[in-house]
Amino acid sequence: MARATIQNWQTSLPPGDCAACPIRKFAAYAGASRGSLKFLRSCRLGERVLPPKRNIYREEREADELFTLYDGWAFTYKLLPDGRRQILDFLLPGSFIGLHVLWFKAMPHSVQSLTSVSLCVFDKEKFRDLLRRKPEYERELLKYSASCQALSDERLSDLGRRTAKERIARLILEIHDQLADRGMVDRGSFPFHVRQEHIADALGLTKVHVSRTLQGLRHEGLVEIGRQTANILDLRGLRELTGFTERRALQLC
Repeated sequence: MARATIQNWQTSLPPGDCAACPIRKFAAYAGASRGSLKFLRSCRLGERVLPPKRNIYREEREADELFTLYDGWAFTYKLLPDGRRQILDFLLPGSFIGLHVLWFKAMPHSVQSLTSVSLCVFDKEKFRDLLRRKPEYERELLKYSASCQALSDERLSDLGRRTAKERIARLILEIHDQLADRGMVDRGSFPFHVRQEHIADALGLTKVHVSRTLQGLRHEGLVEIGRQTANILDLRGLRELTGFTERRALQLC
């Protein structure tokens, strides 16, 4: 993808045919057979487009719909009583949103659009019935959950034991590797819609600390963050600094 294309990124709508969906291989039902996709389509209510900063779910509220993020970025978060925010995860195209809705009475966290997003919308009760009737979907969902948990474990280790420099560099690499899987990295340059306040809220840092650390990484010739883009100048050096292995190491069997 050329840099001009990255700069002018826009939201696109999902196709009506699940079998033709370009992000299906990154979704929670990636391994489902093509023949069973008609059952998935029977759960689908359509698509929805939301602007940035719109809540898709709110913490402690019930919901009747689940989503696959087709295009755009979002994030999950929790708010403390005094208004402080902890970002739990960043969601990229292919992310399944609302897994907890299938088993919990209310969402344990909120989900908000970071950019404009387009979503595939699924009916909760029909999706539950799909899991009962088609065990392959239940297996795929379990594998997807395990992958998400593995990444959450890495993030918890970052917060508990790693330096601010390591935390920030590893977050950049995590997003880089996910976008590389999606063919959205061009010679080290890729979309990066995460702002300094988001990095701070995700990694337990202040905006001032994030700003200084990003400046340090740039001065070391490792990575530079621009307006909605990132450019990794020394991928090998960044991995050596952080010990962050390529995302494919976490791929499921």
